Amino acid sequence: MDPLKLFTRYRPYLAIVGAVVALVWFLPGGGDGGTTASAGGPGVTVAGQQAVGGSSGGSGADGTGSTTNGVAGGGATAGGSVSGSGSVSGSGSGGSGSISDGPVATPAGGVGPNCDPATGRIKVPTIYAPPCVSPFSGDNGGATYRGVTADTVRVVYFQPEADPAVQAALTAAGAANSNAEQEATMRDYFDYFNAHYETYGRTVELTVRQGSGDSEDDAVGRADALAIIHEDKAFAVIGSPTSIKFVEELAANGVLCICTTSQPQELYERLAPYVGYTSLMSSTQGYIHRAEYVGKRLAGRLAAHAGTSDGIPMNTEPRKFGLLWYETPDNAYAAGVNFFVEELKKYGVTLAENLAYPSNYAQASERARTLIQRLKSAGVNSLIFSGDPIAPAIFTKEATRQLYFPEWILTGSALTDTTLFARTYDQQQWNKAFGISFLVARSPEEAGTAYKVHLWHHGRTPAAYNQYGVIYPGPATLFNGIHLAGPNLTVETWQQGLFSYPLTGAGRKTSTTTSFGNHGIWPFTDYTNFDDVTEIWWDPTASGEDEVGNQGVGMYRYVDGGARYLPGQHPSSDPKAFEPEGSVTVYETPPPGEEQPDYPHEDH
Repeated sequence: MDPLKLFTRYRPYLAIVGAVVALVWFLPGGGDGGTTASAGGPGVTVAGQQAVGGSSGGSGADGTGSTTNGVAGGGATAGGSVSGSGSVSGSGSGGSGSISDGPVATPAGGVGPNCDPATGRIKVPTIYAPPCVSPFSGDNGGATYRGVTADTVRVVYFQPEADPAVQAALTAAGAANSNAEQEATMRDYFDYFNAHYETYGRTVELTVRQGSGDSEDDAVGRADALAIIHEDKAFAVIGSPTSIKFVEELAANGVLCICTTSQPQELYERLAPYVGYTSLMSSTQGYIHRAEYVGKRLAGRLAAHAGTSDGIPMNTEPRKFGLLWYETPDNAYAAGVNFFVEELKKYGVTLAENLAYPSNYAQASERARTLIQRLKSAGVNSLIFSGDPIAPAIFTKEATRQLYFPEWILTGSALTDTTLFARTYDQQQWNKAFGISFLVARSPEEAGTAYKVHLWHHGRTPAAYNQYGVIYPGPATLFNGIHLAGPNLTVETWQQGLFSYPLTGAGRKTSTTTSFGNHGIWPFTDYTNFDDVTEIWWDPTASGEDEVGNQGVGMYRYVDGGARYLPGQHPSSDPKAFEPEGSVTVYETPPPGEEQPDYPHEDH
């Protein structure tokens, strides 16, 4: 479940570019169409139903108030119960707020030697360890679901066909690993989880399946899914497909799919309980954060960080927003953008320009001149960018050629908030870049869970030395659900177990608030992992390593040391962009109180 390695030391996370640059699943707003969910204001409509509480931790116009939620844990656990609570409180207008992890109760049926009674969690070296459950003995029910027997749970690790151009780019950046290295690392993690998590007398077995063709081809995706269903007879699939038909076919046949990235809330609701459970927020959640940041912190103020347009200063004018966003030939991302536009209206924000750029980079280069001209002509002085990590190099160069220097508002989209990519952008433009990031403040590699648990259990570093952080979250989520599901394993009891996992990571700067289900944070059921964001800005003078270890100049700074905000908790004050005091580029050691727990491995 740990996001720390995925979003702390981003080097492993860069492997997701293999799925990202195809840019079907990763970019906010992608997927099968729209979402009917919305948030903000005194009431919230989700999938056509009325819900209460305009923002997490509050009610009413200012969002003041507090919510405390019990976490039902007993459901399906063996021989006992797990319970906990987390609290979320804040003031929507004042920007103050606090979150805290809830306590985890000891199961009534007793615990085994791998339980830490002080925390109520099992003794593995991560704050994201699951709650203890009672030791299991007896009959586990045998074949309780497809892919489940009395002795095994069958899981498939799906590796889609790699895009040669993407693989070449990763190799050139020093961020690639072979399929064999990825498989070896995945198997290492399965060994770790099988050894330390409760699986109720079953061994979770791993089968690896390679994609049979173009991963964007729906016919190929459906064929690969059918092979997993009928040949592999899987309980669950972990991987990064880019075909929606792959996901839909698995769901239609009752197979758990931990294999999407940042899809709309509507998709997760439509395919529940089979699809979701990934690290990044749904695109709906992401756009709720973005709209709140723009509406509460930027709108109605001067474009203070803008430069000039044809030599005329723009920083003395009120912000005039434009949106530049990525789109595919089948208009996969339009629905997400439409949702964002409606969210902005709740804060009284309208866009002076709303422009899509093509996913084909050659076409994007051809259209760059026209798109920048339109933004410039509309008087946009605050440009919101929601796209891939390569295109800003095109657009920033063109903006400088046209003597146009707006603010660039970051939305945390697709690696644009990594130093590795930001150093490739025109620095005359990017020195005006600031906004939000879903990533956490960077800290040492060895401090993160994905690295630490591998070294702790195996006594060596992962074979997939660049990509282990991308590999880890899938099996971590899978085993957390199994651990908390109890012996009667089905997709439904697995989901109930995962939803009982207590809110964890609250109040930290180098890790995210993590939850699934209903913990009072979102006005709908949460099918994805992370909940909060931080504020960043680009410092063109800072020097240090990027996310793959390259020394250079220019780095992102994390405001207030990487302080994070849940929805409804963004302050209404001016952003602290371009204020070095209190900011950090990379922590040399984790901040006090944010160290991972440690246990002697031989105790288990």
